[in-house]
Amino acid sequence: MFKSNFMRPLSIIAPLAIAALLGAATAPLAEPQSGGTLNTTTTGYRTLNPGVQSGAATGVPGSQIFAGLVLIDEDYKATPYLAESWSVSDDNLSYSFKLVQGAKFHDGKPITSADVAFSLDTVKTNHPFGKAMFGNVASVETPDPSTVVFQLSAPIPGLLLSLEPLLMPILPKHVYGDGQEVKKHPRNMENVVGSGPFKVAENVPAERLVLVKNEEFFIKDRPYLDKLVFSVVKDSLTRVLMMEKGEIDYIGFSGIRPTDAERLEKTGNLTVTTEGYGAIGYIHYLELNLRDKPFNDRKVREALATAIDTNFIAKILFGGRTTVGTGPLHTGSVFYTSDVPSITADLDKAAKLLDEAGYPAGANGERFSFTLDIPSWAKQAHVPMAEYTQSQLGKIGVKVELRQAPDFGTWVKRISSFDYQATMNGSFNYPDPVIGVHRHFDCDNIRNVIWSNTQGYCDPAMDAMLDAAAVETDLDKRKATYAEIQRKAAEDLVFIYMPQDFTATVYSKKVGNPPASVFGPLAPWHEVYLKN
Repeated sequence: MFKSNFMRPLSIIAPLAIAALLGAATAPLAEPQSGGTLNTTTTGYRTLNPGVQSGAATGVPGSQIFAGLVLIDEDYKATPYLAESWSVSDDNLSYSFKLVQGAKFHDGKPITSADVAFSLDTVKTNHPFGKAMFGNVASVETPDPSTVVFQLSAPIPGLLLSLEPLLMPILPKHVYGDGQEVKKHPRNMENVVGSGPFKVAENVPAERLVLVKNEEFFIKDRPYLDKLVFSVVKDSLTRVLMMEKGEIDYIGFSGIRPTDAERLEKTGNLTVTTEGYGAIGYIHYLELNLRDKPFNDRKVREALATAIDTNFIAKILFGGRTTVGTGPLHTGSVFYTSDVPSITADLDKAAKLLDEAGYPAGANGERFSFTLDIPSWAKQAHVPMAEYTQSQLGKIGVKVELRQAPDFGTWVKRISSFDYQATMNGSFNYPDPVIGVHRHFDCDNIRNVIWSNTQGYCDPAMDAMLDAAAVETDLDKRKATYAEIQRKAAEDLVFIYMPQDFTATVYSKKVGNPPASVFGPLAPWHEVYLKN
């Protein structure tokens, strides 16, 4: 027997979303207008296919090009997109989806259940956390061209959340099913074909990406905008200047510093908001390669954590606009708990811990040294945190050499090949921990893939808890298990957690309906319009 058409996967009501909805109920509603070009920016991308690459650089444009089965609204509720309806069996082991009739890819070919089956298999195999999301999908049935059925070997509480365009874009089988390796497929960057609200008109990776309205989009009279222009701007200060000059209309994941936010707010023409990132949960951490000395010693990791005052970073370096992280879950997650072992900054104690660990200070005061990599992305956060860490550890006799990656690829190669000692890092929780958290702790996810378990942590007890949480359908029981997971991660000091990201969107007041779901800029922009 199957349940109702639309399933509410989690009983989550985001307070900010409620506030937004209440505000919308009392404010006069402007009539959306069609036409116009929205100017935005990107820091660059290696691929436009979010089915094989995680992260915002690919995800923001990718979600405009590719559609998914569902969208997730402000209340974390799945709503129809390419799937016009669905039903779930009583045992939560079978999901049946009906596709929108007449939906087409950008090249005019029809979207069928075979494309959905192909896409799920592709994402499961190639996406950095495809296995975490869809590992329990045992088979995909395609009884007719507009019906697709997922048969599960065990419940997946967050399954619908994983069917957004960002996480499972529907890929054209007739393009990507030609036998070539999908990760390196030339059509990820050239003549890209999706079924989202916008089509690729021009792709010059070093300069700009131009998307134009998909006139055959499966939602009538959408999108409102005629064109999106993504200018490649890597420097955050340049982006700020362009916003001030009115050259840019909208930037999600703006990468601005908290001090920049105050400056932009004072212009009176721009809105700076941290809303719309509920499903993202962007956290930062100091990642240590746990395979080798000295970081394979927990006491050393405790010493380093004790030397770093994350409250100072949050309040002073980031102007009080960020929140100190305590574990692998973002404080905005429904599964978050602050009831974890905590460490108070204390340089004397940190030095003593290193003595006990067998790293006494030498004649020159030095105990050991290591290289700390700084990614090429999110420099506004990583650089000050790295420089502060270098300074603090120097006070206890640990010499830190900072190494800034010249580009994203160089950093990825070092970390994913495990050829590093330590790096500043950050990742998204996504709306369900199975999607964004498990990947960092699963023993079988120690892979040469960025943002997997690159640090090399493995504990069967942690694996058992992750496995239990992944299939638990009772929300309270799941919360309890994730609380234990957070406590163990903090106790083991798998990472040294830093303040959470100051993730902000900046947009001109002429932009109507800026993306406001829990996926924010990573959701489709078909409702966005420009006011006259």
